[in-house]
Amino acid sequence: MKKLNLPLLVFLFFAPQWATAQSLSTELRPYQGKPTIFINGKPESPMFYALTDVPGGRWSWEEVPQHNLRNFCEAGIRLFQLDIFWEHISQAPGQFSLDIAKRQIQGTLAVCPDAAVVFRLHLNPPAWWLSQHPDELVAYEAGTPAQPFEPLRLSRLVQDDAGLPVRVSFASQKWREDAGAMLARFCKEFSKTKEGKRLIGIHVVAGVYGEWHQWGFIEHEADFSEPMKQHFQSWLKEKYVSNEALCKTWNAPTASFDKATAPTPDERKVQDGSLFRNPQSEIRILDYYRCQHELVAENILFFCKTVKEKWNRPILTGAFYGYFFSMFNRQAAGGHLELQRVLASPWIDYLSGPQVYYPDDGYDPGEPYRSRSLVRSITLHGKLWLDEYDQQPRRTFPVLNGKDNSQNYRRNVQENIAAIERNVLSPLTKGAGLWFYDFGPSGMNLHRGNEHDIQSGTIGYWDHPDYLRSIKRLKTLADSLLHRPWQTAADVLLVYDTEVFYHLKSTKQDSCPISSQVVDWLPLALSYAGVVWDAVHLNDLSLLDPSPYRAVIFANTWLLEEKDLAAIRQFWERDGRHLFWVYAPEQLGVSNSSQVAGLQLVAAQCDTVPAVRAVGSLPRQTAWGKLSPLWSVSDPSATTIASYEHDGSTVFAKKKIAGHTAWFLGIPPIDANWWRYLLAESGVHFYTDEGVVYAGNRLLVFHTKTGGDQKIKLKKGKEILVKIPVGAGTLTLDAETGKVVLE
Repeated sequence: MKKLNLPLLVFLFFAPQWATAQSLSTELRPYQGKPTIFINGKPESPMFYALTDVPGGRWSWEEVPQHNLRNFCEAGIRLFQLDIFWEHISQAPGQFSLDIAKRQIQGTLAVCPDAAVVFRLHLNPPAWWLSQHPDELVAYEAGTPAQPFEPLRLSRLVQDDAGLPVRVSFASQKWREDAGAMLARFCKEFSKTKEGKRLIGIHVVAGVYGEWHQWGFIEHEADFSEPMKQHFQSWLKEKYVSNEALCKTWNAPTASFDKATAPTPDERKVQDGSLFRNPQSEIRILDYYRCQHELVAENILFFCKTVKEKWNRPILTGAFYGYFFSMFNRQAAGGHLELQRVLASPWIDYLSGPQVYYPDDGYDPGEPYRSRSLVRSITLHGKLWLDEYDQQPRRTFPVLNGKDNSQNYRRNVQENIAAIERNVLSPLTKGAGLWFYDFGPSGMNLHRGNEHDIQSGTIGYWDHPDYLRSIKRLKTLADSLLHRPWQTAADVLLVYDTEVFYHLKSTKQDSCPISSQVVDWLPLALSYAGVVWDAVHLNDLSLLDPSPYRAVIFANTWLLEEKDLAAIRQFWERDGRHLFWVYAPEQLGVSNSSQVAGLQLVAAQCDTVPAVRAVGSLPRQTAWGKLSPLWSVSDPSATTIASYEHDGSTVFAKKKIAGHTAWFLGIPPIDANWWRYLLAESGVHFYTDEGVVYAGNRLLVFHTKTGGDQKIKLKKGKEILVKIPVGAGTLTLDAETGKVVLE
């Protein structure tokens, strides 16, 4: 009698139902109220493990990557992401090979036979292509040449991306044609291989670190190349049709399509000292930035469309896009302003980005973890958002310098587990997902102050038995949440706009002083205030059910159109809701600011940086620069909450209007105590006086910096007392009963 293969039987019994399929067919579709990955008809939890692109950690078949792939497979993860570059496929002109792509899949399957893989496919051209096509390269501002990278050792292919690298222009038609042809051939041929049958998605990447940012954008402006000039001229012809229309709109009698060029950095500065561009005199600048952003979005969708059409069965497509928070206040120069265009496309399934890096080091234990994008908008459009969790746990060891360090070590492990649970559960409560992006196998250490165990060699970021046990529990929980109807638990809504960034100060030397406050610091203050909030794009208010939200904060909606205001009047100014208008509720669209807010506003003057006087125990708040225009409330029927320091006029006020309460905040409050005070009468639920809360999918995730005895108030009024070990900790509860789900 033939001996039974017990390990194989166990594998076949417990493996996902798609694991033994001849090939994997993958799509994104709605399930239980959220966008969901389906593999061969079966829904899958959106939790991935990803290797890095850094040498030493990038190849799945090598010892350390294999060890970490195996760890995550044993923790229940079956979705993996691996990097591959154009030059791995085509290492010389006329050469084409699938060998490395095949080996990447083979190495993963060797340690996780039922794995499903997404390729992060880098479309930046190889060095040989760049040398053949020097006229297709990006050009930086005059006097700022590209800086060729001369590797002295084995280096990352994206090593110098954040500087002034020699790279292709996003406007190069030759690049788009050649990259598109390479991608199409790759899809046609690789989809037919046995390794290709395990590929479920292609993540198209280009630009700085593959994140579709303009080259040099943090410190510099782009793109002054010949391809970009030609593209801008073509874009203008399509928009204006005739030179006469161009001259009239630009108010420039000598303007012509053939003479149009990218504006210089000095020309991109706001000319009149205001925070806002003049839409008449600075229309050329607005046109250029819009052209640049539309080009990036069109490139992403072109490559996604190529994948969808050339792969021989349904497959996922995704890209790094939709970055909104933590953008260095440089959204116009290199951000992602055409989010609505991308979300409307059928060719892309998911967007992704790393978690927020600042302010307050949002990845540290005890701090509020935040996703990079307007996640609620992305899910409303049926797309999936995936956080890139790329931060290593802070490391220490039981013995340091020959001395016992066990107590600090155990606390360190506890706090790292708290951060892992917070970082995984935060996107899951929002109907989103994540991947663990592991620089560790390459030996990359992002935090040089940490101690290293020189005996252990290179390890993965999460290569610790306690961390892996936690990840396994989280995967089990994610699988159970997958089949539970999802709905938001937020009752505070932050409303943001991307269109407005075209109109704001944006250069490195001339940036908008208030934009960073409302984009980066205001959400941080709300997180510290113990409430749960969602963030949505202004254009998506009509897609959203207003009923869960008691407070709506219009953060940077300074470009309202009549249609926006009409929708707000009809659906949001009702049911006793509180609407907060931050800074100028209108600057460029609706003619009357007072009409928008519902409070009578007047222009104010301040020769210095304006500030809000302290009120009782509430601290002084200040702008981060001079504000022009500046607004104050002059409405006898409004209640003054706070005053400007310089002249005593009203800066914060509220007014009860039929159906709702309107608030005006002339300077954005970025202190949690102020938001607790301002939101107190709105009906918003405060879960805690200390700590950060995430909620959704009937989960309540409480994260604390201090630990100890904590009081948590559930929405139905029940208060529970919990004890957490001293230090950062995460406690996950059933949001309705308060029962502990994860300790």
